[in-house]
Amino acid sequence: MKNLLVFWLFAVLLAGCATQPAPDVTTHYDNFSGLRTDLLADNLLQGGAQPRELVWLNASRVFENSTRYQYFLEVTYMARKEVGLLEIGPGTSLTLDIDGEVIEISGSGSTESSPETKEGLVQERAIYRVSKLLLQKISIAQKVSVAIKGRNGLIERDFNEENFDKFRRFVTRYGL
Repeated sequence: MKNLLVFWLFAVLLAGCATQPAPDVTTHYDNFSGLRTDLLADNLLQGGAQPRELVWLNASRVFENSTRYQYFLEVTYMARKEVGLLEIGPGTSLTLDIDGEVIEISGSGSTESSPETKEGLVQERAIYRVSKLLLQKISIAQKVSVAIKGRNGLIERDFNEENFDKFRRFVTRYGL
């Protein structure tokens, strides 16, 4: 009986020390300004069995001061060096089909691209200012298709249940 009690206490201790996976929806505070950013991260859009590139569609709420904030969508594109960058240009480069309603979104293009990493990958990011209403539409939709247009091609992806769950959590916490 004593051994069973010791084993049970040890198991509880280990469970309490177990690391939790990083949350998809997080809040960060700028150390200098104190302003807050709420972020939906790691929202990978699946691309089939062996995609040539990886695409994430993340969302954020960025505070300008203690009461004013703006919403953004962020596209992150990553591929092997031989596939190359998508080269997302300024203007309309993100198209969402939300339950049959096609919404074209303009941005400033790839604001951040990286040289080849040690793993032989290249990456670029494009940010789009959006409305709270658009994020709400995404979160309650039955079907969302995403198209990202660059100088070097067009990438198309569909939301799966995990993508919808992440957007719903983000909107429930920060977009109602």
